[in-house]
Amino acid sequence: MMDGDAPAKCSQTNKDGSACNATPGPSGLCRWHSPEMADRIAEGRRRGGKARSHVARARKQLPAGLLTADEMRAVVCLTTAKVLAGSIEPPVATAVATLARAFGSLTEAARAEELAARLDDLEAAARRGGAA
Repeated sequence: MMDGDAPAKCSQTNKDGSACNATPGPSGLCRWHSPEMADRIAEGRRRGGKARSHVARARKQLPAGLLTADEMRAVVCLTTAKVLAGSIEPPVATAVATLARAFGSLTEAARAEELAARLDDLEAAARRGGAA
């Protein structure tokens, strides 16, 4: 390498200890290892992860304002009452129960994603030495 030329590889190592092979900037660090880019990279990871999640994709397929959790519980209760009264067949109630379980799983997954994003924010703030 001649004087004034930038190094061919980033001078940092990856999490697994291997050399970073990314092209460095003037500082000798790639954009992934540059301290100036840390906040921007963390935000991109948060947004990117949410946009590609199964829950996010499922939400995009549904019209807004379908059912709230309380409304779904009401549907299950009404369905149970109708089965007991004999006005609907048990297989219909089984289908409603299956959908309600799926709804619950999606709701839990969405909450877990929200908590994970918040945890990422707190960890990033702790690394920076600040508060979220």
